[in-house]
Amino acid sequence: MKLHILHLGYLKADAVTMIKPLSVKDIQELYGIDKEGFIRLALNSLLILEDDRVVLIDPGCAEFLPARIMKDYGLEIKEPIESILEKKGVTATMVTDVVFTHLHFDHGSGAFVRKPGTIAKRFPNARYHVWKEHFEYSSRPHPSESNSFFTSFFRYIDQVYWLEDWTSDWMNFKIFHGHTKGMLIPVINSGNETIYYLSDLIPMQVFLKQEVWCGYDLSLIHISEP
Repeated sequence: MKLHILHLGYLKADAVTMIKPLSVKDIQELYGIDKEGFIRLALNSLLILEDDRVVLIDPGCAEFLPARIMKDYGLEIKEPIESILEKKGVTATMVTDVVFTHLHFDHGSGAFVRKPGTIAKRFPNARYHVWKEHFEYSSRPHPSESNSFFTSFFRYIDQVYWLEDWTSDWMNFKIFHGHTKGMLIPVINSGNETIYYLSDLIPMQVFLKQEVWCGYDLSLIHISEP
């Protein structure tokens, strides 16, 4: 088995909302904050090569999202994912499976491309796998994150595969409802070690501290509601 972390670009988030309860000074010392109060975050994906499977987890952000979203989130996509994959010896047609940990646009809209009059799969030979519970939730999400999903893109593909039916014994999944409802964490058995792809469960190293939490997490909204 071979695993590669792919760096797909950057986006920005409000620093003091992203990392709570740290002060602006503390965040500035750790990661830096721009003059508008934003922190710059990397967009990453995981590529797994195992026997005849080429699996791509969270293929980043589409280049054709509305200009308002691109601007508001400071999205920087300087190189198409096809070029990044080619550096690892993989073409888009070789990808057999695309796995979405959750359907926020910055994690998976990059699995799609715009073509004249339509939207299509970016990886034409791949199965697109989603946790069914999350897919159903993302179609009718909490208002606080209703603008974060790209679920509508799936109407342009023939079939969605449910991760509940995943059968490869070298990868299974754990479900967490904190960041959004039904986000999954892939657990990969490489033969020598167990690897957890943490997605937005622990999006930055600072979140390894128990006292640090993210203001964008849906669970905090639910807790605060009457």
